[in-house]
Amino acid sequence: MTPGSNLASQPASAAPEAAPQSFVSRLGGVYFSPGESFQEIGRAPRPVVPILALAALTFVGTYLFFNRIGVERVFGQGIEQAVESGRLTPEQAEQQREGIRKIAPYAKYLMPVVFAVFITVMILAIAGLARLVSMIMGIDNKFGPLFAVSLYAFLAVSLISSVVLLALIYLKPVEEIDMQNPVGSNLAAFAAFAGITLPKFLKFLLSYVDLFYIWKVVLLGIGYAAVSRRVKVSTAVTYTAAVAVVIAFIGAGWAAMFS
Repeated sequence: MTPGSNLASQPASAAPEAAPQSFVSRLGGVYFSPGESFQEIGRAPRPVVPILALAALTFVGTYLFFNRIGVERVFGQGIEQAVESGRLTPEQAEQQREGIRKIAPYAKYLMPVVFAVFITVMILAIAGLARLVSMIMGIDNKFGPLFAVSLYAFLAVSLISSVVLLALIYLKPVEEIDMQNPVGSNLAAFAAFAGITLPKFLKFLLSYVDLFYIWKVVLLGIGYAAVSRRVKVSTAVTYTAAVAVVIAFIGAGWAAMFS
């Protein structure tokens, strides 16, 4: 037997797995090839960097929003509507305005922190719900990949929506900005532009028929299918859409009662 024959008879070793992509490459992939990008993210979730990036984006965007609009104007519009609807007397409204003026110097720093924490907790809850539904339906996936693709989906959409929002509030006169619908990328804004007066519940419900909201729902469905075995994209998108519709009805009902 020749020395080389023993080596030739041995099976070839499996090719090593490719190294995980960088954060920037993953984020870019979510825009241009989400299915492949989410599959790669699922193999090595690494959620720390997207968590920090999303928290930083939320903090900066919220701070710039409050800095441009002003804390009193952001909350003052809701107080005026409460007076018009009879839920507050003028005296009560003035007391609330006085309270807002007192906290205004701190609110534009505190609110960004609150929003950054809130969105992280919300994504944890969304991924947890997806995992719970998967367990009930017998779908094979893990929480880590579900959480990671949720982070990247929210980050990708939030990055674009934040740029659009900041561009609008810095280009438009402050007094023309609707605090309840500042971007206006939804059917409620189109109805208002057309001069159509809607009932409160329908107005808030149509605000969820939003370009960025729908984009987020679709990305989540693609991501959940990518990190789950034997799940079609259409099935996953149907699930995320159903949850989004439930959230829209609950949110619209809550806003209609307390606005």
